[in-house]
Amino acid sequence: MKLATAIPALLVSTAAIVTTAVALNAFAEDAKTVGPVRDVLIGQMGKRVAVRLNGDADIEGTVASVGADSVLLTKVSGKDFYDSVLIISKISAVTFKARDK
Repeated sequence: MKLATAIPALLVSTAAIVTTAVALNAFAEDAKTVGPVRDVLIGQMGKRVAVRLNGDADIEGTVASVGADSVLLTKVSGKDFYDSVLIISKISAVTFKARDK
């Protein structure tokens, strides 16, 4: 293949890949698909959540920050003046308010 025909073919292929990625991303947002727990927690920053740990303990609080491996919940329910740092890999479920009605 000559360089003159290879460059346009490469550009068309790249455009097709980018278009597909954008369409898939739009579909994911519309479908409200769920990703990794860390991504869910990032989406709930500043909001109340209840998390279930692998040991069946439930902790409810406000997501203050999310790191690579842990999440900080503030205003923990039933524990006045306490915050909690949880290891994300130990979280088995996240419950949050998704709609008003």
